[in-house]
Amino acid sequence: MDFITADLAKLLISLLAGAIIGFEREMHNKSAGFRTITLITVGSTLFTMLSLQLDQEARVAAQIVSGVGFLGAGVILFSEGKVKGLTTAASVWAAAAMGMAIGMGRFALAAYAGLMILVVLWFFVRIDIWLNKLGREIRTYRISAAAIEELVGLDERFKQLHIRVIHKREYKTPDLFTVEWETRGTLAHQKEFTRDAIRNPQIISIDY
Repeated sequence: MDFITADLAKLLISLLAGAIIGFEREMHNKSAGFRTITLITVGSTLFTMLSLQLDQEARVAAQIVSGVGFLGAGVILFSEGKVKGLTTAASVWAAAAMGMAIGMGRFALAAYAGLMILVVLWFFVRIDIWLNKLGREIRTYRISAAAIEELVGLDERFKQLHIRVIHKREYKTPDLFTVEWETRGTLAHQKEFTRDAIRNPQIISIDY
């Protein structure tokens, strides 16, 4: 029983440590955020605990880890300016660690890890939603128009949508005036601003 308690304590500590680091990354809108970092931490702990008990099977375990990592990489995509699929890839990797635990007969350990993986995938989504409401979405807009006056009203639009402008730069070419805004706000407000800017006939181009 003491050994089982020690295993559970290790997993709980890794869950907490991963959640803390993941939360910090999520607040800065990084691609590897809350759930991804937590899953990687729990999976790494489980793989390490299992490797300590391996002898001749160590090379087989190493092949499993690298092979599953290759499969996980296949679900990562870059779309709409964002990296997507990192949480799915991390869950594949963590599930492989759980499968190894089952194969070694460590059923209690696998059960602990499985519950933690489900908590991260299901419950932590609510924290993601809460973070989005706080305005964690960071976008950098690069918008061009024929005259700088045609872009002045966009600053007021950011204020109306409660989007904070972190940094602003202005560029001038022979034919265009371009302004770059680094902003932070809720995803809904960022999308609304983007829709408004696309419909604005005075704007020649917009990138974000």
